[in-house]
Amino acid sequence: MTGGRRFSPGVRILAAAGLVTAGIAAGLVLGNRGGSPTPAPAPTAGTAGTVSGTGGPVLPDPGLPTLDFSDLRWADFHGLALPVSPTAGPHTLADDRASGFAHTPLGAALAAINIAVRTDAGVGAYIFEPAIAEQTTGVDQPALLERVRTTAAQHAVPARLTGRFSDPIFRYAGVRFDAVTPDRIVLHLATAAETAAGTTVYASGRMELRWERGDWRVVAPPGGNWDTVTTPITSTAGFQLFPRR
Repeated sequence: MTGGRRFSPGVRILAAAGLVTAGIAAGLVLGNRGGSPTPAPAPTAGTAGTVSGTGGPVLPDPGLPTLDFSDLRWADFHGLALPVSPTAGPHTLADDRASGFAHTPLGAALAAINIAVRTDAGVGAYIFEPAIAEQTTGVDQPALLERVRTTAAQHAVPARLTGRFSDPIFRYAGVRFDAVTPDRIVLHLATAAETAAGTTVYASGRMELRWERGDWRVVAPPGGNWDTVTTPITSTAGFQLFPRR
């Protein structure tokens, strides 16, 4: 998990398993479990690269898909809003797990978010153990599992998440594709957060997905560390923005 302020009073879960950096001071704090916070709304949906506020529309790269968000909605995951679609998935939401994504670019984008967030130590071993074992792939999968187990142990994360995250201060902003083939997709997920001063700051995380055994699997990051594929960005220019919650 990304460094930054200490975990207090409980354990922090970072947006999409590290897609918000320490420079954004982002996170959710486990604790205050009776709370019922409303996640911040995402930017208004647009065509590829439409930017809210500044920058204007940016045309998608030739040959890369433009997504249809017409049936996308937001599902609650312990107080965190995650995007789901009746057509693109996840088609199975049960026991805090999410699986069954369409063999499409939108299915891959939704898999990236719904799987990655479940690989965070803050969700507890009941969720991250099967998520990493069954829904990630690649040579760094063992390193990811070991890293998350160590983080969970260091911060005494309960094995099973039963409450709600408090004070979510980030949102999923959009997606940008780098490479698309039928069975391999490379994309970037943008997250946004509001600072204490009211400034919106952004980060982008690169993710690779592979179609294996009938579903999308997330390729574990180098060394099992999501920080290695995460970077601050100045805006969401070039991203296809998710619709408002």
